Amino acid sequence: MKMRSIVTAAATLCLVATAAQAQGRGNGGTPPGLAKKGGLPPGQAKKIYRPDEGVVVLREIFSIHGITILRTVNDGDARWIYYRSADGRMHRAVVRPGAERLKFENVPAAMLREVLARMY
Repeated sequence: MKMRSIVTAAATLCLVATAAQAQGRGNGGTPPGLAKKGGLPPGQAKKIYRPDEGVVVLREIFSIHGITILRTVNDGDARWIYYRSADGRMHRAVVRPGAERLKFENVPAAMLREVLARMY
């Protein structure tokens, strides 16, 4: 009787171990919860910014450098930012969506580096 209990316990343990081992093997080693979400663990997906978010960051950087933003205009997916530089001339910067990153046009190089460093 004692031997039968030991054999039954061992068989049950083998079945439980086999079921637990098969849990993460559904999609080529990707656990089932991650397969539904595109296969990326939390925190690994790239953030896709909208042009409006680029305008907000550009506005912050411009204000740090004392550049006055006059107005912002929507043009489809693009955003035009009219600003006055330190020499008093009016300029227009453009923020457009890109494949992986936003595209900034007519932004001074030093400030563009700050914008990109803050966003990406």
